[in-house]
Amino acid sequence: MPSVAPDSAVVACLVAFVALSFVDGIVIHLWRERLFRRVEARLEHALHTARAALFPVILVAFFGGKAGSLGVAALVVDQLVEVADMAVERRSRAFSGGLRSSEYVLHGALITTRAAAVAFALVAGPPSARLSWVVDFLVPGAILTALLHVALMAPRLSRRPA
Repeated sequence: MPSVAPDSAVVACLVAFVALSFVDGIVIHLWRERLFRRVEARLEHALHTARAALFPVILVAFFGGKAGSLGVAALVVDQLVEVADMAVERRSRAFSGGLRSSEYVLHGALITTRAAAVAFALVAGPPSARLSWVVDFLVPGAILTALLHVALMAPRLSRRPA
């Protein structure tokens, strides 16, 4: 039975995580639900903004191998923010009857792919040239996503009707 190199597994999990994050963070949170415009979801959007701001740091420091300790610290903070996000979602989504089952499944897939990427990265050791290329490719989009989340925190953008 052929085995998969840990480095290839990191790349696969990281790319899957980013694709699923786009669906969750951009398509569902920003476009369909317009959470940034709902007063009851402002805290949830702020938590999503914090996570979006942490992701470029995690990419470069942890997956890119540039500053392992900073990367691990950013992962820990991200995990704490994720727990806070889960704690407020029921209340902040009351307007729509709560999260849809499909979004719960998506969140489970996100947690799984991120945890798998981290675990495989720990096994793989220093990043390969391929993983470094993938990280370099993903960083600009991660930064733009973080900036979009920050911009949508502005009161003038969030006051429009959802």
